[in-house]
Amino acid sequence: MRNRWLEGAVGLLLALGVAACLEGCSQVDPVGAAKAIHAYMPTVSGLAEVAAAVAEALDPVEDEAIRAVSGRVRAELVELDAVSVAYASAPTVDGWTRLTAAVDRLVNDADAALMAASGIKNAESQARARIALSALDAAVHVVDGYVAAARSEAEAKAVAAGRAVKLEVVTREWNANDWERVEAARAGM
Repeated sequence: MRNRWLEGAVGLLLALGVAACLEGCSQVDPVGAAKAIHAYMPTVSGLAEVAAAVAEALDPVEDEAIRAVSGRVRAELVELDAVSVAYASAPTVDGWTRLTAAVDRLVNDADAALMAASGIKNAESQARARIALSALDAAVHVVDGYVAAARSEAEAKAVAAGRAVKLEVVTREWNANDWERVEAARAGM
């Protein structure tokens, strides 16, 4: 299990580096956004697999919500990859609509999975799930950033207002107990 966590963390760092280096994604370039999303898909898919493996290792009583969302996220990643390739090779208004809808569903489900981890009663399991799902959620929000860069400001605000999980709900202050649980989960990997 330790290697999967390390691979996931390294993958996220590499993905963020690649994301910073990719060119061609500007507010007026949806095709560049689609190409960047396609290039980033292996990283996001890898993190989704790590999150699914963590969910599989949880107590079956506690992981129902995470397993369900994890299955949807993996299916949405396959769809998003296909839609991004199709749009990049033949851009259409319908293709862009499908691409943005796929990203919006993916963001909502990744955020919901992260929130579901908060409901896990076992502290060690909760910490492991939060770590894996936080990495996945961060990667999904990188994908969302590519799309947001190609949306108008009004579109971006409308999408943010319609999100199922609001950022204020996801973000919170960590206390000493939270850090201790994360360190205990890391030690147990």
